[in-house]
Amino acid sequence: MIEYIDIRKLHEHPDNPRKAIGDVTELMNSIRKQGLLQNLTVVPHPEIEGEYRIVIGHRRYNAAKRAGLSELPCVIDRQMDRRAQIAVMMSENMQRNDLTIAERVGGVQMMMDLGLDIKAISKDTGLSESSVRRYRKLTEIQTGIKAAEEKGLTLFA
Repeated sequence: MIEYIDIRKLHEHPDNPRKAIGDVTELMNSIRKQGLLQNLTVVPHPEIEGEYRIVIGHRRYNAAKRAGLSELPCVIDRQMDRRAQIAVMMSENMQRNDLTIAERVGGVQMMMDLGLDIKAISKDTGLSESSVRRYRKLTEIQTGIKAAEEKGLTLFA
């Protein structure tokens, strides 16, 4: 069931693998002309009663905000746990192939941090197991670089 929610009660999901929303000018212009034609999917905010986190629709949210809308059509999913939220966001963004490598690696890392293995990540996101393995390898490199930085190592040392 679609509910219209005050835009001030909607928050971007902190675990969204997509870190850069990008240019939403064309989407904003479309929303101004035709309205928001597709709803967002949200979950109850875990810390703020009566408010919500966006699982699907971050770009639409940002464009609608810029367009001056005060309420957005949303489907509230009260059953989706954190694992499912991350999987849905990964899957939604992967389908468009517009996540950067770093965002993909970060998303796989988040899912691994939740205790998921390659097979489960593949099943949850629709990525092939070989793709998940490649991203996992990159998380290992990224972890090694972070550890080196924490020790104060540089390329010039």
